[in-house]
Amino acid sequence: MKKILLLIAATLLVACHENLEERAAREAAEYTRKNCPQLLNMNTRLDSTTFDIPTRTFTNYLTLMAEADNPEAVAANQTALHDALASELRLDTSQKKYKDAGFSYKYVARSDKGKGKVLFQTTITAEEYR
Repeated sequence: MKKILLLIAATLLVACHENLEERAAREAAEYTRKNCPQLLNMNTRLDSTTFDIPTRTFTNYLTLMAEADNPEAVAANQTALHDALASELRLDTSQKKYKDAGFSYKYVARSDKGKGKVLFQTTITAEEYR
């Protein structure tokens, strides 16, 4: 009888166990629900974060405000912005389990004044942050 109960318990634990991609999606949704919108600095707000299981990509939706909400300046600094985000991600230890799995990170920055106009969009792959 003990063996049957242990087998049933083990089966239930395995059946309820989520994989890393499912965990990432759940954690992204929970983070958004609990913390967003979140002012990152005087010019940037994190509106939400999502995780797309098929592409294994986190997407951070940002709004650029005040001085940062400048389409010409953002366009002129696309490479520098991408490199800064890759560098920041490289140093971010809170994402270790996801970086070790090779997940990608996408950033979509919209204008506050332009009512959602995308000013900047980039994806950082595992090769770039390792």
